[in-house]
Amino acid sequence: MRKKIVSVCLVVAIATLACVTVASAATRHNITGTLGGVVDDYFDLDGTLTVHSIKVGEQGVGGVTFFNGTIVNSTTGTGGTDKPVTFGDNVRIDGTIFRGATEGPGDVYPLKLNDDVSVYGTLNVSGATTLTGATTFNGNVTVGTGKTLTLTGATTTGLFDAAQTITADWVNTAHPWTSSEIANITRKVDVPFGSIYGLNGATTISPLTSATTPNLTYTAIQGAHLVYSEDDTDSLVASIVVPVDYSSGGAFKMITDTSAAIVTDWNFDYEVAISKTSGTAAWDVAVDDETPVDVPDSPGEPSTITFTPTDQADISAGDIVNIKITPDSNTATGEPDVEIYGLWFEYTATQ
Repeated sequence: MRKKIVSVCLVVAIATLACVTVASAATRHNITGTLGGVVDDYFDLDGTLTVHSIKVGEQGVGGVTFFNGTIVNSTTGTGGTDKPVTFGDNVRIDGTIFRGATEGPGDVYPLKLNDDVSVYGTLNVSGATTLTGATTFNGNVTVGTGKTLTLTGATTTGLFDAAQTITADWVNTAHPWTSSEIANITRKVDVPFGSIYGLNGATTISPLTSATTPNLTYTAIQGAHLVYSEDDTDSLVASIVVPVDYSSGGAFKMITDTSAAIVTDWNFDYEVAISKTSGTAAWDVAVDDETPVDVPDSPGEPSTITFTPTDQADISAGDIVNIKITPDSNTATGEPDVEIYGLWFEYTATQ
């Protein structure tokens, strides 16, 4: 008789446990005492327990729930759509979050985040990172040693618009700059005819006109140009200030032509003085007498000749460079006229 009473009590207790809800109107029963147990006892249920809700722990006490399997929401929404397991409060995870049967990267089960994500702390990524959408970096971006940052979408980085300091070697192995993107470029300073003077004697200069030597001439095709004839000896003088973007390679260049074939020889001798205007400013101590430059024997064809200073390495931004150009070896009978169509200073500039 006693066994029957105990069995009935056990059935009633389990039924009561299954029917307990969190409704405030429900009566609260102590199942541990009903089943004859004490605090910290374990109760085994060889079957499935179905309840409307479950509460673990109390305010200030807390509790621990052990799930040795998988949590699944087996209910479906309208039309049979899947309904996710929902956590209705902040979630604290004291272990690793991963997807699949095994922990760690490299399998076919990557962790999926199907929503916008806000990270309020430091985000450390130890593996390769691929960003396929538009990406904006508003703070410092640090890529660990031996790691890669691959950007395959449109990327906006605010810091790239500001001054940056590189404290170590910067190497772009995937998309290196080409020589045309980083090489210095060639620029020039034109010396117009109006700033070229004729030197008649040691110090007498005069503006160039149609009556001077050389004489200033105009034709419809070639435009304004200077003309030297056989036996002419008067010099041309001009000066330029070296531009602030000067890097190296400064030299004067001239476009010439001849009225006919050269008989014996036709060249221009020249002298150069380079004077400093900054640092230890000083006028050049002497004019360099340079090696004469031959006039090309190609009548009817524009040709470029170059006057390279011996002290080219001394040229720097802001210097005053003066050049004196004089006809030479043009005394043979029947030597042609030499025409000058332009004079300029050419150099390599920094970018």
